[in-house]
Amino acid sequence: MRTEEKEQWRSESINMHKMLMVLLPYLHSLFELLSLSRVSPALRNAIRDQTVLWTKVVVDPPLSSRLTDDILWDFTSRSAGKLNTLILRKCSRVTSKGLWRVVDANPLIKKLIVTGCTELVPEGIIACVETLTKNNHKLETLHINGVPGFTKDHLSALSTYLPQEGAIDLEVCPKCDQVRMIPPCSRESCKREGRNERECRGCWYCVPRCMQCAVCLGPDTEVEETACGGDVLCLDCWQTLPKCRFCNKPYCTGHSSLRQDNATTDVCMPIL
Repeated sequence: MRTEEKEQWRSESINMHKMLMVLLPYLHSLFELLSLSRVSPALRNAIRDQTVLWTKVVVDPPLSSRLTDDILWDFTSRSAGKLNTLILRKCSRVTSKGLWRVVDANPLIKKLIVTGCTELVPEGIIACVETLTKNNHKLETLHINGVPGFTKDHLSALSTYLPQEGAIDLEVCPKCDQVRMIPPCSRESCKREGRNERECRGCWYCVPRCMQCAVCLGPDTEVEETACGGDVLCLDCWQTLPKCRFCNKPYCTGHSSLRQDNATTDVCMPIL
């Protein structure tokens, strides 16, 4: 390679790294950060050392199944106690002890989402919320749908720390009297009714709903099946979602990870 070509290649490489550095503050998904860190050692070091990048940690499938207490602690420690948003979805290996350790070291968390984390227990969640509401700190959002074992007593205890409406994603279903998530209905006629007055107010088990937009599905509503396990969609959502190339059935957003190629799971956790 001639000297001029080497200089041009070096200049283009530097410019590319500068552009990628500008993008770093907009990346908060752990998958995105780990993927970008593979580009070069310089980017890997920049991602590892910039505290601001770790003030919001989001772990989604396919990385969820690989996240353990120790790995979670390693990543959240990089925020230097300034973590304000922690989102863990379907992290089946994270325990209440591991979560509380992170919460205790990061008392400024305002949004805590641990949906589908089946190794957590209600008592552990309550302990975390109690820690995050000390010294007049306000926890604004708590999503715990999919964490097993919640009862009315647990929900009542959480409500003393988060009295604001909508802060907790679980409620007592008025139809089955169980602690479950009650989604808002996107149907216009239901929106016009009061929150507690609408007839379709109920959990997913009691009221048939579109898995994508949560609109209630009446007997006259045209519905279609998804490719991800028997869920149903309204016709509007069925038309807009990407389809399986074999059966022409769509994947709802909640199961979109099933469409990802196996190559996307090659990102290893401890590479930074």
